[in-house]
Amino acid sequence: MLVGTIAAVAHGAALPLMTIIFGDMTNSFVSEGKDTKNMSTAAEGNITESLQEQMTTFSYYYTGLGGGALIAAYFQISCWTLAAGRQSKKIRQNFFHAVLRQDISWFDVSDAGQLNTRLSDDVSKINDGIGEQLAMLFQYAATFLTGFVIGFVKGWKLTLVVLAISPLMGLSAALWSKIMAAFTNQELEAYAKAGAVAEEVLAAIRTVIAFGGQNKEIERYEKNLEDAKNIGIKKAITSNVSIGFAFLTIYSAYGLAFWYGTTLVIHEAFSTGDILTVFFSVTFAAFSFGHAAPNIEAFSTARGAAYSVFQIIDNEPKIDSFSTVGHKPDKIKGDIEFRNVKFTYPSRPNVQVLKGLNFKIQSGQSVALVGSSGCGKSTTVQLIQRFYDPEEGSISIDGRDIRNLNTRYLRELIGVVSQEPVLFDTTIAENIRYGRDDVTMMEIEQATKQANAYNFIMELPDKFDTLVGERGTQLSGGQKQRIAIARALVRNPKILLLDEATSALDTESEAIVQAALDKVRTGRTTIIIAHRLSTIRNVDSIAGFNNGNITEQGSHNELMKRDGIYHKLVSMQAVEAAEDDDNENRNDGVPEDTPDLNHSGGKLVRRLSSRKSVGRTSEKQDTQQEEKDKEMSDEPPPISFFKILKLNKPEWLYFVVGVICAIINGGTRPAFAIIFSRIIGVFAGQEDEIRSRSNLFSLMFVALGGISFVTFFLQGFTFGKAGEILTKRLRLLTFKAMLRQEIGWFDDFKNSTGALTTRLASDASKVQGATGARLASLSQNIANMG
Repeated sequence: MLVGTIAAVAHGAALPLMTIIFGDMTNSFVSEGKDTKNMSTAAEGNITESLQEQMTTFSYYYTGLGGGALIAAYFQISCWTLAAGRQSKKIRQNFFHAVLRQDISWFDVSDAGQLNTRLSDDVSKINDGIGEQLAMLFQYAATFLTGFVIGFVKGWKLTLVVLAISPLMGLSAALWSKIMAAFTNQELEAYAKAGAVAEEVLAAIRTVIAFGGQNKEIERYEKNLEDAKNIGIKKAITSNVSIGFAFLTIYSAYGLAFWYGTTLVIHEAFSTGDILTVFFSVTFAAFSFGHAAPNIEAFSTARGAAYSVFQIIDNEPKIDSFSTVGHKPDKIKGDIEFRNVKFTYPSRPNVQVLKGLNFKIQSGQSVALVGSSGCGKSTTVQLIQRFYDPEEGSISIDGRDIRNLNTRYLRELIGVVSQEPVLFDTTIAENIRYGRDDVTMMEIEQATKQANAYNFIMELPDKFDTLVGERGTQLSGGQKQRIAIARALVRNPKILLLDEATSALDTESEAIVQAALDKVRTGRTTIIIAHRLSTIRNVDSIAGFNNGNITEQGSHNELMKRDGIYHKLVSMQAVEAAEDDDNENRNDGVPEDTPDLNHSGGKLVRRLSSRKSVGRTSEKQDTQQEEKDKEMSDEPPPISFFKILKLNKPEWLYFVVGVICAIINGGTRPAFAIIFSRIIGVFAGQEDEIRSRSNLFSLMFVALGGISFVTFFLQGFTFGKAGEILTKRLRLLTFKAMLRQEIGWFDDFKNSTGALTTRLASDASKVQGATGARLASLSQNIANMG
């Protein structure tokens, strides 16, 4: 960054330094021209030869200055681009690390779906603001400062007159920058909400398609895109109005400088070269100020994006899983005690879940928590993992308050198997390895044997290297559950938490998984949450929850005698089981070839179908790595630029107006050159003629500024609106296309939820760059060149 900054400053200073050479060269021409009058032919030849030598020297100066500028420009861009890339990588790493270290209460009140958008789109905007754009900003700042320094040295009076208008430029730039940052932040918030909707829908695509909710989700996504589009249009208008205002003040400064410079030539005998040096150096300084406006816009956009990103990075969680603070006992038995625990979820502050909970669990004991939904069972399990801290009371392990234990150490003592286990889109072995990083393959095999998973894994073609698909969709429910049990067992946990681990399984799978759970809970402190009460009759103790408290506790036989909550729940399930039996008896007359999913045979067919699915997945795995390699090596298919423009066909009128305004903007600088070419001739005339013509050209400069202000406004409005409409249209079309795909398409590793949401967030905005501001710049530069 230091080398890049020095190179940017040197590059920026080159242009004002050129004005000194230009001024000296002009003085040489003027003086030699005057000397040749009334001279003999021989003397004129000598002067011509001297002039040629001077011009040769000036040519060397120009060449050296150009070569230095070339080298400085290379280091300027390459160093800052490299630094920006590394900074973006660090920001992404820190952002992802900050998200992972947040406590669960933060996720309860934050929309997790926005995080992927922040990670991709927002960091890309930060990269734009701290890379090449920032290097150009340093370059233009150096040009600005160097130009005014040279102006003060060569003609301080003229420079002061021009400088008088500079505060207006500075204040307007600061105002526009603040407005731009505000609009950028609002735009990013709107796009983040849209990204959250997209991630939520794509992650639960099977449920959305099953219930036919595609149109509803498309409407929800479109609403957020509409908000982002409106803010984006306001942002584009603001940006171009600021640029137009900058050019208005710059051209007005030109007019003022030329008008006063003419006065100095007439009354104070300023040389033509010095006037031109001051004029051009101050002009380049002012021009650099105008050129810096787009870079200031990129910097402001980056600031707006960085606010949201660093707000998360700088957020200090109350419960930090990466913290090294806290006690780490050498030995843990596993005694757990709740003392007058009261708790309310941060997302529902008006509903108290636990109301003075008290109970103990002895080391090695298995305790089942039963009760109606919402009574506090799952909350109890989450508090043991220290996902939250209680408002009042304490939770202790072996007599130590868990708030005094190191959070990572505490969670390493605990193994968790939930109702819906989450598997990652990788191999079976890697999923089990998430339980403990340093686990060996032998330990993985031993854990799968304990979890009754080893046999079905070995039947797969790739065994432990079998890919499970996103969220484990290529495995049956029982297979996923047993892998989750093995993942918990590789930690060799002192405390095992089973949160309705078999409630979502069919009878066959439940029997296998339950046998595995009965085997692994031996010798461990085990807490079981169960709705199927038949699975917990053999536990050491059953605790009945009601309204945030334990109202009864004992064995199955003891609680059945008390006629309390547990007895009521058992009786209700007995009635439901009897009704199911009646339904089965009614189906006895059904022909044998009719499939009956209520019988174990039907369930067996379903399980076999799931396993067949695994087999199909395994067969594809030999080609998946080749597909990944091909994807990395293949170039994306070329898309015609006119095909992109065709998507903007309904906005053709905006493009016509925008192109006309861009052409006018491109023509203002050649017009400036024409006006300036007439300036040189002004100084050769009489005093009265010099004054009248200088007034005319000064007014022409102001007129150019007024034209630039209007055309930049119209250019920004038309291209900005067309570009934002295209972005919305592209994202909406892409989202619709995703939702009409078959489920098998989402099983492809290239179409994971993260990949698709990133595509929605970044690709559409990149396509917009080809038709919005970029097309405006292209039209403007073509007109300028023409």
